[in-house]
Amino acid sequence: MVPSLFAPWATYLVQRANPQLGERVLDIACGTGIVARTVAPRIGLQGIVIGLDVNPDMINMARTAAERDQIAIEWHTSPAEQIPFLDENFDLILCQFGLMFFTDRHAALKEMHRVLRKGGRVVLSVWQGIDRHPFYHMLHEVSLRHFGKSSVQAVFSLGSSDELRILLTESGFQQVEIELMSIIAHFPQPEEFLAWELEVNPAEAPALQDLDKEAQQAIMTAARQDMQGPLDKVMQGNQVVLQFHAHVAQARG
Repeated sequence: MVPSLFAPWATYLVQRANPQLGERVLDIACGTGIVARTVAPRIGLQGIVIGLDVNPDMINMARTAAERDQIAIEWHTSPAEQIPFLDENFDLILCQFGLMFFTDRHAALKEMHRVLRKGGRVVLSVWQGIDRHPFYHMLHEVSLRHFGKSSVQAVFSLGSSDELRILLTESGFQQVEIELMSIIAHFPQPEEFLAWELEVNPAEAPALQDLDKEAQQAIMTAARQDMQGPLDKVMQGNQVVLQFHAHVAQARG
């Protein structure tokens, strides 16, 4: 998912942020660190990049990737609602497709505002609504039908630009600008792509609980069969080709 989807978005997010040499940058909900690794060369050795994520496994993967690429980045494990840094500590805060997952979006944005210096920038992206992503709308329905649960809707739960603007403004940010941006992603391994999108933890799926592995596998097979038609519709040659739509917001502290 990173090379096909999140790396192109990271490139655009960083370009939009226009980082400068020597700046202090915080990448919140950094995941495996693609945004942090993209921005680091832009701020040079005089600057500093810090990646923050609540998931220690993600941080470990991010650290490994940065070390492999010989990029100096600090990594911290913490929720976005409790950023472990002093007030006005950063020139630039980046957050790629993380805001919609935070337990308390207001608290997270207020924390971003707190650690951002006066006049500093925050640049973040969230997906537009699920109505703009028909493949995932079908995936949502299939997941509910077969698993009794879907995490898809949460991914697109902050699709309103008005809601995003209000969140940023109420958190203290000024000069809020929101851009509609679309990218076409190519996934070269359709079966792996579908398996990734249908991945579900049986312990968290009501329809799979208390079933043996054979019964669980039968449900997974049925879900894959239901998604085969939607998958075929987005195939071009031997690749899955999907258009993704996001809101990219920039504001000042």
